[in-house]
Amino acid sequence: MMGSLGIGFILGWVGSMPVAGAVSIFVFQRGLAGRLRDGLVLSAGAAVAEGLWCAVARYGAGQVIARWPAVADAAELVGGLILMALGVYFLRLKNRLPDAGGDDTALPVTREFGLGFTLVAGNISIPLNWLALIAVVYSLGYDPFTGPPGSFSLGVALGIMGWFTVLLLLLDRFRTRFADGTLSRVMQGMGVLLLITGLVMLIRN
Repeated sequence: MMGSLGIGFILGWVGSMPVAGAVSIFVFQRGLAGRLRDGLVLSAGAAVAEGLWCAVARYGAGQVIARWPAVADAAELVGGLILMALGVYFLRLKNRLPDAGGDDTALPVTREFGLGFTLVAGNISIPLNWLALIAVVYSLGYDPFTGPPGSFSLGVALGIMGWFTVLLLLLDRFRTRFADGTLSRVMQGMGVLLLITGLVMLIRN
């Protein structure tokens, strides 16, 4: 039977693939702009925060929701507002491709790591999503917590980093085929996608 590390890795990898997520769009923007290091560090911050939320989902979120059901609605409301705010940010952001010199706009490591961590840690709907995913895993006959303590959360973090590393390497290889105008249109389209996703969450809430 697949161990908890492997289950966490798969869920972390697959869960990071949709481009509608805020972290995905920030990573995508950095990859197209040639800021490979920034994208990797941001991904690491997000992966650490996601792993911590997985631990919260396992040990506490279920009990909190059982006692205060309104927490789930509040979490979705906050998540929707965050996505809409980020959608506006990307619609207003001016994107450009780097000069031939390469990654000369790299930001401090702590800033990029902190951004990735904050984007995930500040979204209190994430542990609710992990509760749902964990329930699906159990329904398929797997126990994601059979291994050593923390192995599932570690697997999730590694899976997230794995996917974003592959994405950044692909973007770094093919980004020269994009023009500045194309990059701006792509990022604005993703901003619209974030706005729509956030609005849907608010309406559903």
